[in-house]
Amino acid sequence: MPRKPKHRRASASGTRPKSGYLGYALLVLCVGFALYLFYLNHLIDTRFDGDTWALPSRVYARALELYPGLALTREQLEYELELSSYLRVEGEPAVGQYRRLGASIELHAREFDFDGSLQPAHRLQVFFEQGRVAALTDASGGGELTLFRLPPVMIGSYYPDNGEDRLLLAEDEIPGHLVDTLIAVEDRGFYDHYGLSPRAIMRALLANIEAGKTVQGGSTLTQQLAKNMFLTPQRSLLRKINEAFMALLLELRFSKQAIITAYINEVFLLQQNRIAIHGFARASRMLFRRSIDHLEAQHVALLVGMVNGPSRYNPFTHPEAALSRRNLVLKIMLDQGLLEAHEFATAAAAPLGTVDQLPGVNPFPAYLDLVKRQLPASYSAAELSRRGLRVFTAFDPLVQRNLELGLARGLRRFDQPDLQVAVVIADYLNGDILALVSDRASDYPGYNRALMAQRPIGSLIKPLLLYSLLQGDLTLASRVRDKPIRIRQSDGKIWEPRNYDRELHGEMSLYQAFIHSYNLPFVNLGTAAGLEALAQNLAQIKLLKHDVVYPSILLGTSAMSAYEVAQMFQVIANNGYFAPLTTLRRVSDQQHRVLEQVPLESYKLFDQARIIQVQRAMIGVSESGTASYLAQRFPGLTLAGKTGTTNEARDSWFAGFTRRLLNVVWLGRDDNQPVNLTGSSGALRVWADIMELQGIESFKLSRDDSLVWRPINPKDGGLVRQSCTNGVLLPFPKGRVPGFRSACP
Repeated sequence: MPRKPKHRRASASGTRPKSGYLGYALLVLCVGFALYLFYLNHLIDTRFDGDTWALPSRVYARALELYPGLALTREQLEYELELSSYLRVEGEPAVGQYRRLGASIELHAREFDFDGSLQPAHRLQVFFEQGRVAALTDASGGGELTLFRLPPVMIGSYYPDNGEDRLLLAEDEIPGHLVDTLIAVEDRGFYDHYGLSPRAIMRALLANIEAGKTVQGGSTLTQQLAKNMFLTPQRSLLRKINEAFMALLLELRFSKQAIITAYINEVFLLQQNRIAIHGFARASRMLFRRSIDHLEAQHVALLVGMVNGPSRYNPFTHPEAALSRRNLVLKIMLDQGLLEAHEFATAAAAPLGTVDQLPGVNPFPAYLDLVKRQLPASYSAAELSRRGLRVFTAFDPLVQRNLELGLARGLRRFDQPDLQVAVVIADYLNGDILALVSDRASDYPGYNRALMAQRPIGSLIKPLLLYSLLQGDLTLASRVRDKPIRIRQSDGKIWEPRNYDRELHGEMSLYQAFIHSYNLPFVNLGTAAGLEALAQNLAQIKLLKHDVVYPSILLGTSAMSAYEVAQMFQVIANNGYFAPLTTLRRVSDQQHRVLEQVPLESYKLFDQARIIQVQRAMIGVSESGTASYLAQRFPGLTLAGKTGTTNEARDSWFAGFTRRLLNVVWLGRDDNQPVNLTGSSGALRVWADIMELQGIESFKLSRDDSLVWRPINPKDGGLVRQSCTNGVLLPFPKGRVPGFRSACP
């Protein structure tokens, strides 16, 4: 019988040897590791090589143009400079700084690219006299300047969904002493390692073992960058492994200069409410009102010290810890030869030097909201929060400041904490919205009443109704009767309007009925001849809200926002020329290429001659009508306006215009309860408080050759002698002058 072999050869279908398993396992591990590295590399590609950071789009005010004769005080210029984070100093100002020199201001304006036209940094001196700019001089050469355009104030930003804010620096924009200090404190072997530092890791490990807890980290700047850009702050072994490999990949793919630049732009330094401030450039502007290239040693030391613990060393919440940390960094700078002994002593003795309070994220929320609504649909929320666009607007910080100061003064007249407000100020010639408030707390980013609150406008409808009536056979001198009227409406109910004072005033001129805002003459005239014309005129300015027009619209029951009222009065103030109210001027990208230019749009909508007659009647309102308070407060000035009050005094309105400026004020309550303020006793007083600070200039009526001017008796509309002191000079179409004479009233 043959012997069985001791070892049997495996058949083709038998079990593989163990060496085969190891080979497959090794192959799987290699493939898996390759996929892992590919994934990490993909993360780097999407963040580092693409749009590296989500950049907020910035919104800018108008650029302040300085020239001799400009109505501007030293205080106003300082306010604008402070909004732009200029720092007041005692010595010669560096870029982004200014100082007072007697009655003048010397400032060193930053450079600014006005979309393809780069204006370099410039030092100039502004002299003031009697509330105006007396002269401009070049502070470097001493020559006279005829015009200088200050870089515009940044008034807000549209932040990305992650709530991060930063200003990006290019490699050549980063000061060398900042890089040297950062490396000296955080990673002295930065230029020698390849992303990982075994020596630092071992040193940290021994220190942590000795302390029995984590007291020291061994991460390089590259590892910190990898963690900040790609990973979560959660401490875990997997995160540390990812961090290490990503650091190696970053070092393999990018130069040291690119890595340190990315770190300086990325590092988190400060939290402002819901906005996270990243990068040294933005933090420098926020904390010191200085650009990164004008930081002194103590400022650099504080910022670098905050890297280790932004919350722990926050100079506002923990000033003592921040000061101690800053001085420790200064000592390291001294030891590393970055400071001389006398420089160290000066810097260590200096205060923290931060602003008293961080500036608001968006200090003008109502205006910023309107900007966003008016931007073309092509600029989505995602684009606004990522592309770093520059949005230039018509916003005037000085007009806004006067609005807010005047509003605060005006609201103190009324002991009504629930009284709310909406104010719109516009240049009626070009439609620019210069300032906006939608809450009694003007910086509160809540409900935008100026745009959204639809309230009945009351007698504010009467200027447009008057225009509609003048389209027929009526003139300002036409006799009208203040008599009762009963109107059966489509639902069968009887509408029986009354005057606000509940009185009847007999017969009078149309002018007299308008300036005293009597309701009944206008309802009688409107139902007979003006209702359809009024509806058509409202439709022309896109303010007709309903397909079915009820007679009650003659008394302003149609609801509008303050913004819509401003659009209606813009046409009236601008001689019948319609200019769409706008905040926008242009939009450009990060390379300062203009993407959108908002053209000046104005076209004739209403007849100028009839509009001038309406304007003259509105001047009468301010001279001797429901707004005669203005004649008492501003004697010698010509102002045009109209009061408005709704049922039970729930809404108080005033719309008025001066030379170029139109201002609409609404007062009311969100719950629609009575405020017990008429247009005359409420909104008019606030309007006056605001406009007094703006510097009122008289409104001037335009000349129209189709009109002739004659003095009349406002009571009966008859002609009176030129010498009649109580006569009123009114415009009439040629051939429509009153045909009878009247006694001087």
